[in-house]
Amino acid sequence: MLRAFIVDDEPPARARLRQLLIEAGDVLIVGEAGDPIEARSAIADARPDVVFLDIEMPLESGTTFAGSLPEPRPFVVFATAFDRYALDAFAVDATDYLLKPITRARLVDTLSRLRERLSRRSDLERDLRDASATQARLLLRSLPTAEGYDAAAMTIPARGVGGDFFVGQAVTATRLVYALGDVSGKGVPAGLVASSLQARLEALALHGAGSAADVVADVNRTLHERSETARFATLAYLELDTSNGAMTVINAGHPPVMVVGRTGVLTIAESTGPALGVLPDASFKSATFALAPADTVVLYSDGVTEAFDADGREFGEDALRQLLPGMIHEPAGQVCHRILDAVRHHISGTRATDDVTVLVLKRVGEA
Repeated sequence: MLRAFIVDDEPPARARLRQLLIEAGDVLIVGEAGDPIEARSAIADARPDVVFLDIEMPLESGTTFAGSLPEPRPFVVFATAFDRYALDAFAVDATDYLLKPITRARLVDTLSRLRERLSRRSDLERDLRDASATQARLLLRSLPTAEGYDAAAMTIPARGVGGDFFVGQAVTATRLVYALGDVSGKGVPAGLVASSLQARLEALALHGAGSAADVVADVNRTLHERSETARFATLAYLELDTSNGAMTVINAGHPPVMVVGRTGVLTIAESTGPALGVLPDASFKSATFALAPADTVVLYSDGVTEAFDADGREFGEDALRQLLPGMIHEPAGQVCHRILDAVRHHISGTRATDDVTVLVLKRVGEA
C-alpha cells in the first residue's frame, strides 16, 4: 500500500487528485494540507511514502518546501498547472512532474514508477531511517536551565544521520554546561562518532571532571585514540555559573561564539585551540565572559554559514550577524527557529549539503 500525502492550496485540486488516487487502488491517503506550514508537521507525523505537491502556493513555494524536508525524505511528485518549473522541481530530486489537469493514465504511470522505486529500497535505507530516529532520541528534547536563563537547540541532518551534536548538562545547582560539536564527514560514520562524543561530554560534565580545559582535553584524547581514520571534530564548549552569569568558553576549531547584547553582536571566542582528534596532547585555552541580563549566546555549526543557494552563494557570517540583533527579545527556541528558517530561505529549495545546528543560551531580564 502506497502512503500518499497531498499539499495544494486549492481545495478542488486536492479533491480531484484524491479521487484519482482512490480510483487507482492500493493507495492510502494519509493526510492533506492547504499550505507548506500546515504540511510540515503533518508530514513528519504521517511519514508518507510520497508527497503530491503543488508549486505555486502562498507563504512558501513547493520547491522550497520540498528542499527543506528532512531526511529520510518521502518521494516528491509535483502537480502544477505550469511547466516552467520543471527544472526547479528536478533540482530538488522530484520523482515526477504532473501537469494539471492530471489524467488517469499519466497518474497510473507515476504510481507505477513510485512502486518500483519503493521496491528497490534496500535494507541499508531502512536501517538509515532507524538510525536517524535513534540519533534524534539521543539528543535532548529540551536543555537544562536555571531561573533567569533560557536555552534551546535544534539540528537538521543533511543525510538523516548527522555529524552535528549538542549537549546540555546540569552539573550543580548553579553550574550548567552547554556544547555544540561538528564531526568531520557526513552520514552514519560521522553520526556514530558524534553520538560517542556527545555521550562522553555528558558523562564528564555530569561528574564534574575537572575544569573546562580538562574536559575538552579528555574528549580530544579519546577521539584521537579511538578513531582509526583521520576523523576530527570541532567543538564550542560553555560552562555557566548561573549565580552571577560568569561564563567560561572553549572553542576547539569551531565557528566563532557570538553574544548579542545591548551594544550589538560581539564575537567572544574565536578558536582557542585545535579541532579535536588532531593532536593527542593538545591544550585548550579558555576565555571568560560575563553574561549580562538580556544577553544571548549563539553557537552554530558551519552548516549555517556555509549553506549555499542555487547560485553557489553561501549564507555567510555577515548575514547571521545582521539577523541576530532583531531577536534579542525572543525566547531561545524562537531564535533557533528564526535562524534555521533564514538558512532554509537562503538555499531556496536546493538540497542542504551539510548538517545545520544551532544552540542558543539567554540570560533573561532587562539590559
